[in-house]
Amino acid sequence: MPNPSHPDKAPSEMAADWCVRLHFEECTDADRAEFLRWYDADPAHAVEYANMCKVWQVSEQLPPRVQVPERGRSRRRAAPLLARAAVLVLAVGGAWGAGWSWGVLPGSVRYYMAEEARRQVQLPDHSQVELNQRSGMLYLGFRDQRQVVLRDGEAYFDVQRDLDKPFVISADNASIRVTGTHFNVWTAPVQTTVSVTEGTVLVSRSEGGDGRNQGAELTAGMQAVASQGRSLQLKRIDPSRPAAWRNGKLMLDDISLRDAIAQINRYLKVPLQLEGGAVGDLRFGGIYDTADLGHLVRALPQVLPVKLRHSDGVILVSAR
Repeated sequence: MPNPSHPDKAPSEMAADWCVRLHFEECTDADRAEFLRWYDADPAHAVEYANMCKVWQVSEQLPPRVQVPERGRSRRRAAPLLARAAVLVLAVGGAWGAGWSWGVLPGSVRYYMAEEARRQVQLPDHSQVELNQRSGMLYLGFRDQRQVVLRDGEAYFDVQRDLDKPFVISADNASIRVTGTHFNVWTAPVQTTVSVTEGTVLVSRSEGGDGRNQGAELTAGMQAVASQGRSLQLKRIDPSRPAAWRNGKLMLDDISLRDAIAQINRYLKVPLQLEGGAVGDLRFGGIYDTADLGHLVRALPQVLPVKLRHSDGVILVSAR
């Protein structure tokens, strides 16, 4: 069990320690009281702890790589927590121990988050990624492959070519596998869209997280849409359109209001929410400035038979 009280630890290390300790059953009331004292002592502690919680939440979605030996029920129950704890320790530059015998850990772990603006990052393998705002991504560098977890976000990838270490992305509804290419991924709980601008990408639809139900090889100018309960949808596209957000543009090409809202909300401080299922089937399109999507929201009642109503921190969209 980590000891968060160590005075020489950096705030990020202490935040990782607290995140691990508070998730174990052995955590006591005294531990929680000590955590609150540390948390309240400095605003930076709250920021670091929030970042570690994001890593913890994303790491829950990692494909299982840990093989647990049959050594009793309590050991098996603790294994997922230990694996996620290892991700936290590695994320802040620590060392979990080369002799950990339950599985192969990644040699490097990085968590990247874009909040109110787009963010350009370079991964440890020298791949380049641009994250759209309000998008987070976890990178894990294993000996035999590079893994990325992207949930409810958008990113444009320029992957460094490495035939010996494929680049695998786990998204909400799909798994994407490449060795080196350029492509865009937009993902949300109900749908994941992969659009290729250069090279070749293998997309597999995930049903229940195994990613083996259906797959397709995409080349430049192709797009795959993976949705819950539907077959993989393929089509030809203008390669420049899906990544128009990198130039501050949102391009909606005759899509349903339901799908449009999922993209629009990424840029709004007060999100839109559908009130009634039928209204989500209305369709529209256009090119909009992502810096001023409030203008689009205000114009919705003029372009569609809908009305807007503020309620409990959201804007409800209903049929007129």
